[in-house]
Amino acid sequence: MSDNDDNFKLDQSAQELYKKLAGIDDSDRLIESEPTQSSLINLLNQETKLLDHYRLLLAEATCLFAGILKGSSSFASVHDIDQKIQAFLATLKKIAEFPGFDGRIFCRLRGQQYTSKQIGSEIYDYELSFSNLLLDYQMAQIIEEREKTLGKGLYKKLMTAFQSLSGINIFNFSFDTGANQEEDYLKLENTIRLLIKFYENPLREDFFVLDEYGQPNINLTILAATNNVKPIALQNLVDKIKPMILGPTPDKGLELFATVYDAIFASVDRRKDLKKMPIEVNNAQMLMDNLHTDPKRASVVVQVSRLVLAKYGSSPRMASEVINSINSAGYTDIRQEVMGHRLTHATGFLKLAEQTENREALQSEALRNIEEGLDHLPDEMYDNLSVKGSEARAINVEGQETSWLLHEKILDFLSFFIRRSSIKKKVQDITNKNIWFDDDDYAVIAKNFKITSADAVNLIALLRDCFDFNGNFRRIFFEKNIPGFIKCGSKVFEFLWHYLKELSLRNDRVSFLNALQSLVAQLEQPQDALNILLSDVFDRPTIVEFSDRNAFILVTALLCSSKAQGRSHIELTPEEVLRNQDNINRNTVALVLTFFEQNHENIIQKFRRIIELLLKSSAKDNFTENEMQPRFLLYLIREMVIFFALIGGKSAHAIIHGVVLEFGDPFSSYYSEMKNKENLRHSLQLLQIAARSLRRSAEPQDMELLGEIVSNEAAFIKLYAEPDPLNHVQRVMDKIRKSD
Repeated sequence: MSDNDDNFKLDQSAQELYKKLAGIDDSDRLIESEPTQSSLINLLNQETKLLDHYRLLLAEATCLFAGILKGSSSFASVHDIDQKIQAFLATLKKIAEFPGFDGRIFCRLRGQQYTSKQIGSEIYDYELSFSNLLLDYQMAQIIEEREKTLGKGLYKKLMTAFQSLSGINIFNFSFDTGANQEEDYLKLENTIRLLIKFYENPLREDFFVLDEYGQPNINLTILAATNNVKPIALQNLVDKIKPMILGPTPDKGLELFATVYDAIFASVDRRKDLKKMPIEVNNAQMLMDNLHTDPKRASVVVQVSRLVLAKYGSSPRMASEVINSINSAGYTDIRQEVMGHRLTHATGFLKLAEQTENREALQSEALRNIEEGLDHLPDEMYDNLSVKGSEARAINVEGQETSWLLHEKILDFLSFFIRRSSIKKKVQDITNKNIWFDDDDYAVIAKNFKITSADAVNLIALLRDCFDFNGNFRRIFFEKNIPGFIKCGSKVFEFLWHYLKELSLRNDRVSFLNALQSLVAQLEQPQDALNILLSDVFDRPTIVEFSDRNAFILVTALLCSSKAQGRSHIELTPEEVLRNQDNINRNTVALVLTFFEQNHENIIQKFRRIIELLLKSSAKDNFTENEMQPRFLLYLIREMVIFFALIGGKSAHAIIHGVVLEFGDPFSSYYSEMKNKENLRHSLQLLQIAARSLRRSAEPQDMELLGEIVSNEAAFIKLYAEPDPLNHVQRVMDKIRKSD
């Protein structure tokens, strides 16, 4: 990696694009297809190349850091360690060039996926991040495929580093490059050398400082050494603060700090005397970050963390695993085998909490997080899972059974989600008159929607009423039943969307789309529907579904204040929504922009995937049944462009500019390779919408681009195999010339 990084080059357009598209990296973990000759895709691929460049640097910094500390414990030569330290600092300086870099780099043990075929390899499942970029073992494998030279051997090198970190009991760390001045890097070098000293002899009594649980603490030890404070002096401070956190009458002002280390920096006076070091290792605060979801529960969260540290403080790995087991984020994208082990740790915590005076609050907090994590697992996770007595059992693909002894409350959660998964399959087949629901089914439905069993019976009856004897969707009956659906809250929208969005008949899909618009107009919390739709479209960015277009139409309806006026009969969003900016719900726009910031790379991947499909389908003569054809994909892009135009922002503007650039070039490979010239009309309709969208927030270069497109009117006319009797090109160009 390091030998070739200096050869990495990006054109200016990619640098500018990344500045416009800066957000949270939530990349899909799938190998992407080969780039095409599309100027738009090439531009988007440049952004990926830029991100991969910095991921490679992040991997290199981590490998060097792990190598330095492992070398210190295995008596590597001083010369070798010195070289690695200088290479590490040089790599951090390169990372600091990342657009919008905030100076902080993080690593944490995630422990949710096997990193190899070996059982137990989840202990090497680490996640690296800085600013808005993530790197894990899956992304390392993807980069190896994309960057054949620079990324060669990346996965193996990174896994070696993760194994080294695990071997020396490091389960999280953070680097802080400060203002990226030379003195900041000198502080980093000094801290690394102190870490080396610690790992050479971690039990050296005249060097280490004990934490409030009597365990040698690396951060307190390095804090003393960094500030030239005698270890005994800092130990006295720790002992002074300890009863304020763990004593019979804890200090109210420190109730939000899990450790003495964190409490030290809560004091203004102590912050003046003690400067925080730029590298922290196994900080309990990092373990707790995902637990802080509700300010009202923050103090209970701290008590949970203190209980875990008091029990497992001597084993950072165990403390990390237990915290993850009572954290909803700890169940995201998790393997079933790992989930079983994680729930076993959660059971251990619940038993531990039982022995405390505050057991009800501690157990309630843990159970709330566990239930939330299990609630968001895919239904497939529960297909081969069962609960028998005090055990949960799973059967793997080889037919082998594994069981776990779990707390009764956790078993109740699993039983509920297993039954819910089964009931959802019944709902998918609700048009089958042989499908029946019993009292237990209705009880699960009632719990899921927080309604009574009687309301659950009514909900199923309302759903059945929306289909005729032949299974065809009846919009008029759906709209009549909307008041009954609304009683079930916003969850009913998710229920209806996920299980009715892919109706087999096109007329049914259109009718359902329009019926849903009537429903969302009456939801008390339309933002829930917004999140459901956006997540459904962008959570799996490499997958394109027919329902994606309908999702964008519905989201656009949610953005427009006038969405409830009249009974809609549309298959496409009217172009007129671009005319009046006063019609937009600004609160809803703010929510969407937040979603963009958190998922921008998924959005780019999805958009790129749709363009790739269009380019391939446009160059084909024949299509299989149910295959997406160019007309549908062009209409899908049209809906995306309208949606992006309404929300505004730099990311949306960059995408729209790219669309205008691509479809406004009559000499592009897209037009020259197009087999069915009927798609010219649909392509120009997309160009018209995109140009109008671009004008909403046009910059000087945008106006120049529109002028160039208009100047190529004759070239567009020549694309037609025969004269255009409707003068379609001329009408589109006239509209591009005019401003709203």
